[in-house]
Amino acid sequence: IMFLRSRYSSMVPIVSQASRLGKYVPQSRQVPPLISLVIEMVSSVQEKLANKSESFQDQALRFLFLLNNANMIWKYLIDYPFPSHQVHVTVLAGKVESYMQSYLQLSWAPPLSCLLNPTPIFFGRKRHNSSLSKFESEFKKVYTTQKLWKVLDPELRKMLRKAIAEKIIPVYTKYIKDYKFIIITTPKFRPQMLEDMLQEIFEG
Repeated sequence: IMFLRSRYSSMVPIVSQASRLGKYVPQSRQVPPLISLVIEMVSSVQEKLANKSESFQDQALRFLFLLNNANMIWKYLIDYPFPSHQVHVTVLAGKVESYMQSYLQLSWAPPLSCLLNPTPIFFGRKRHNSSLSKFESEFKKVYTTQKLWKVLDPELRKMLRKAIAEKIIPVYTKYIKDYKFIIITTPKFRPQMLEDMLQEIFEG
């Protein structure tokens, strides 16, 4: 794909002639032959990546793997000069977003669930302290596991960190504020501390 992009102008007549001679039959007649070839290659790569991802036991890591690769392919495709392939670029962008949401749900919903359904105040302090402890334990477990996971693209890494922070920190901050008078133990994490920790993940 990178080769075809770097040699685009010289490859157009070659692939077009191959198509006219029947040596290459484009799957799509709605775009120029070279663009069709690129789309077919992208589809093949995506299929192989999806098959490869099945080998990951950790489902969060599986979707991060798919996200990393789909994002890389998407960035290569957006530079192609023909606007007629933009529908395929849009579809791939949708997959990038879908993979990201799946990753966020699998990784960060478990710790967040400890705070989203808090015990009513009249149930007592013990239950609220237990919810806080569970969140701290779950957050630390996910953070420790994923701190060394790798996201190569700086923009994607920044986007992921921001998405996680926006998912976790407002809920945690509100919980600490709402129940500060009945939480006995001192919270292990301040909101800013969580923010700083999240800026360290995905460096590999």
